[in-house]
Amino acid sequence: MWHGAVRRLHHAHRRCRDAFFITTIDSIGTSQITTIEAIGGTPAGAKIQKAWLDHEVVQCGYCQSGQIMSASALLASNPHPSDADIDDAMSGNICRCGTYVRIREAIKLAAQTNEKVG
Repeated sequence: MWHGAVRRLHHAHRRCRDAFFITTIDSIGTSQITTIEAIGGTPAGAKIQKAWLDHEVVQCGYCQSGQIMSASALLASNPHPSDADIDDAMSGNICRCGTYVRIREAIKLAAQTNEKVG
């Protein structure tokens, strides 16, 4: 019984890895890359980081790099996201602590900051 469950988990992990996490250097070409270490230097990233602190989103920190990068990319491409836009953009990130409500509220706060500026 466990063997089948482990095998299914392994196959699911492999599909996820192949679909999302493998990017070769030669496929990037001249594209610009922003890492979690530099995201605060972008307008959207700075707003997300401030909102994350204002809403005390972080608990264990396990998922935060992915959450912040996804939220920053969302606001950079869509400064006024709907709830459905947020759900779609954040759907690839799993939070072990279940801070999804705070994550959503932080994204909305950062988007409101966009409205005040723009």
